Amino acid sequence: SDLVKVQSNVGINKEYLKKAQPVVYQTLSNALKNQRVANAYLFHGPKGSSKLETAILFAQSIVCEHTDNDGFACQECESCKRIENEESLDYMIVSNDRIKKKDIVDLQAFFESTSAGKQNARIYILDHYDKATPDASNSLLKFLEEPSEGIYGILIADEKSNVLPTIQSRCQAIHFKPESCEHLLLENTSEENAKMLAESGYTYDKAIELLSLPDFEELKQIALEYIEHASSFSQIEKMQTNVFVNKSDRMNKDWVQLWIQWVLFYVKNDRVNLPLEKKVKLYSILVENMDMLYRPVDLGLFMDKLYYDIRKAVI
Repeated sequence: SDLVKVQSNVGINKEYLKKAQPVVYQTLSNALKNQRVANAYLFHGPKGSSKLETAILFAQSIVCEHTDNDGFACQECESCKRIENEESLDYMIVSNDRIKKKDIVDLQAFFESTSAGKQNARIYILDHYDKATPDASNSLLKFLEEPSEGIYGILIADEKSNVLPTIQSRCQAIHFKPESCEHLLLENTSEENAKMLAESGYTYDKAIELLSLPDFEELKQIALEYIEHASSFSQIEKMQTNVFVNKSDRMNKDWVQLWIQWVLFYVKNDRVNLPLEKKVKLYSILVENMDMLYRPVDLGLFMDKLYYDIRKAVI
């Protein structure tokens, strides 16, 4: 079936944020209500915590004219929708796997002229900032050292320690604690699905989005069938010709990642009959390859190598 491209840049449910990250919620609420929004923030915390979704809500809240009692955006007005759909001329999100100097130069050019005021606030979000190149960080540092009125930045990092101390010192750090959305997901899906999505670090909203896609259950079954026959060349051929076919809709990082997460889940939960040392080796290969997906890769070559590395580990 045709696969819908997964979009991660969706707003967060405010009530969920309030329960899952009460300190974050209160800190940002105070800044918004008291009109004390800093020029730059560093949202940091473990993978799976709602950092990007919260950053988008915060960006909406800075420009929204219909904020709630806690200072947060209505998420329904034209200004909010323009940010959600990345259509605002005063908003830029950079979500590359590895932010480079050119991204920062483009960002600076985008914000060359600005004017203050709620309606004209300009906001940028830099996702995966802990994976930025040194040149990108040096360029951003100059941008942060001379903050222009009305420009607000939000950097997002899983690993705060990978962000230059000089950049950290120019940002207000907001720490996100680990989240588990498993109990909330049980209202919408099976125990196995909820457990896998929560353990894999997906946020609640991202998990719900994945569950709503028509290929979710099919991909889950494909992962189980694959790992049960991972030593078979015919299984590899089936993956190459029927599942992750070059230049097909399925050949995108979101779905490759989801498939690997299912394979990992089945390995961890003993759905594959292997000696312990082979399971450990297999687990290591899968985790290493998950990390590689944060870099630019040729997905066709990436998958071919992964199939053969897995086969070598299990035979």
